[in-house]
Parts: sequence; C-alpha cells; structure tokens
Amino acid sequence: MNILMIGHSQSGKTSYMAGLYKLYGDKAEGFGLWLSDSDKRSKLQKMASNLSKGIYPNGTDIAAEYNFWLQFENSLLIPFNWYDYRGGSLSEISSWSRDKENLLKRIDAADALIVFIDGQKAMHEVDEDLEDEYETLMWTIQKSLSKKSSTKGQYFPISFVFTKGDLYSSHSHLYNTPAFDYFMPFFKTIKNGDAAVGEIVVAEVTKDGVYNVYMPLIFSLGYGMHKYINERVSSINYEVQRYEDAGWLQKAFDYGDAKSAREKALSEYENLKTLESLGDYIEKQIKEWVDNDYILTF
Repeated sequence: MNILMIGHSQSGKTSYMAGLYKLYGDKAEGFGLWLSDSDKRSKLQKMASNLSKGIYPNGTDIAAEYNFWLQFENSLLIPFNWYDYRGGSLSEISSWSRDKENLLKRIDAADALIVFIDGQKAMHEVDEDLEDEYETLMWTIQKSLSKKSSTKGQYFPISFVFTKGDLYSSHSHLYNTPAFDYFMPFFKTIKNGDAAVGEIVVAEVTKDGVYNVYMPLIFSLGYGMHKYINERVSSINYEVQRYEDAGWLQKAFDYGDAKSAREKALSEYENLKTLESLGDYIEKQIKEWVDNDYILTF
C-alpha cells in the first residue's frame, strides 16, 4: 500500500512525522509502526525525542520514502510505503513542468493521499495567496481523481491535515477562513463523486503534546486495508491452487518452490483475520471521531 504525503515547504510534514513516530514508533505492545531501515529509524527516534525538549525538526530531516509495517503485539500485519513529495517543488512547478508530471504520476500510483495545509497561513491568507499557492496542488489531485473509480465500495482516501492547530484558540476559527472556503468546492467534488472519500483533521505537534496525528494514518489504512486483504487472499488462493493442480512428479521435482510458497501463504491467514477485525475496529473508530467532531468527513 502506498501513502503519499504532500504539502508545501514549512507546512508541518516533518513535525507531523516526528509526532507520529513519537506515539507509535518502537511500541512493543498494541498497535505500532515498525521500520526496518536502521538509519531512518534512528533519525525518527531522535526527532521524536527532541519534540519533548521543544526542538522541532527541519524540513530536510525527513526522508523521501519510508517502508513501514503496521504491527500489533510484535506481529507485522500490513506493509505500507510512505512517500514525501518535496514541498518546494510545488512552488516551482510551471504549467508544463517535469515536476508536475512526476507529481501526477505519484498521485496516480498512490493508494491514499495526505495533504498538509499550513494552519498558520490558512488563518491569514487571502484569496489571491491561496490561488497562487494551491492551484497546482488542486489541479493535480483533480486530474488524478478523474482516472480513479470506486470498486466494490473501495474508495481513494484523501486526508486534509491543517497543521499548527495550537496557534489558534479554536478549530472552529479555521472553518471560517478564506482558506477553508477556497477548498470547499473541492471537498464537495469528492463528496458528490464515487472515486474518493475525504476527511479534514486539525493536528498539533508541540513539546507539550501531540494530537490527532494518527487520524490520517488510520483513515488511510482503514480504506486501503480491504484492497490489501483482497490482493493477499487472491495471491494465497493462487499459490494453493498452483500446488494442488501439480502432478505428483511435478510436486516432487519442479514445484518445490510452489509448495514452500503455499505453506507460507497459508500461514498469512491468521494475520489477515486480525486485519479484518482491525478493519471493523477502524470503521467504528472513524464514526466515533465524526460523532465527537474530532474530524470532518465527506
């Protein structure tokens, strides 16, 4: 599963990653994030630790890609690739640039999208500023959505994360700004379409606490999980059938690898059952967040 993280420079993506890892990284119990790359893991650990000291990471501290696993009680459940699209390039993109084409390809290939909006700017920007800053971003997302379609209730999840929520006294202030009005037609397009589902989250990452950073991840995995389960079940069934269809001579000589793959695939069933239960839990969790006005969905 591929999750694409996108936002302009200084929009809060790096602090978000540090906050997310502070809550879920290196957890031995319950749900957590596991990262095999020791260098990237060490950097995330340092960034997460520094948050409590009031030391915030620079935009250059974040890697372009992380290969995470969602884990539960030390069992690896689902792999997902977390990509960061370079924020500065959004400001550099011209009408027909290579960067715009690359961004479009990234969104096309993504299974979930997390869009970061600088909450501090959102409180003060006027219409002209918003159009200049977000025109390219909105164009590429809409262009990609026109190619996507829903299959058996599977939707492309898009999270809009308004960062730096600690800088305004109430989240309701954000909902009455030109920035929110600017995005509203796009929110309505998603709501009225059949390809995507969206949420709006206000996140905070400070030395005093980390709030709401897990919601975009849970939202993304919740809608992408069923696709992953279906793909794995199809793969398992294929490996089992491939072995069962082989003759005894093939099983003895040519299909040793198939037998091994079959046994490995069958062992995944237990994890898939856990994922199905997790999917039900996530669905209830999202509904609870909506009912308590923690997030807005459309």
